[in-house]
Amino acid sequence: MQKLILFSLILIAQIAVAKPKYGPKATVLSESHEYFRESKAPDFWALMPYYTMQINGKACSVASVSMIVNAARIGMKLTSDDKLVNQEDLLKKVNDKSWSDAVDVSKPGGGVALDDLKKKVEESLSAYGIEDFTIEVNHMEDTAIARDHLHKVLVENEKSSHDFILANFVQGAYTGDSDEGHISPVGAYDAKRKRVLVIDIDHEWYEPYWVSEETFAAGMATTDKVATHTRGYLYIKIGKN
Repeated sequence: MQKLILFSLILIAQIAVAKPKYGPKATVLSESHEYFRESKAPDFWALMPYYTMQINGKACSVASVSMIVNAARIGMKLTSDDKLVNQEDLLKKVNDKSWSDAVDVSKPGGGVALDDLKKKVEESLSAYGIEDFTIEVNHMEDTAIARDHLHKVLVENEKSSHDFILANFVQGAYTGDSDEGHISPVGAYDAKRKRVLVIDIDHEWYEPYWVSEETFAAGMATTDKVATHTRGYLYIKIGKN
């Protein structure tokens, strides 16, 4: 009887401390999709066909880049022999040992810093025959200048399906859960409501969600554990925009 009472108390305590899945700063896409009735949302439709779940807890960079490469190949003359880009094939094709080691759960450490992520994207695009591109690295600082530049990039990015934003942020700043560094693509920018859609590739736990532009910036203006600088975002332009 005493064991049953103790078990019941533990269960009640666990229920009492359970946190909301997304916290107060995120709005899930399934509950708020009015933006897509108002806008063409070119990046969203370019990326969503290739939405994928990271193959393990350290593979957010690989999953995100696979989505970018697939979207970048839209319009290319592919044949029936051309597979869609998946995470395992991407790692093999790029053949970058440092990247493979960084996402190997059997090895200590891991993670890909923002500047190194730029190199991984360059290698990946080139490996799949995409040569006409530019990548701008932006370390996010808690300054008006940095926030203004981010706003301009978000607005510009929403005009075309030929450019993409890849964000490096603290996941918990958006979801209220893990305080680990994370990488995911931006799916859309809703200027009217001043919010950003994060296509979180931690798809075992999350669906895409909106966060305010302010929250989006704050999640990136954090110090990266695998580097000495702040996190931030890549602005990737494919071909002529």
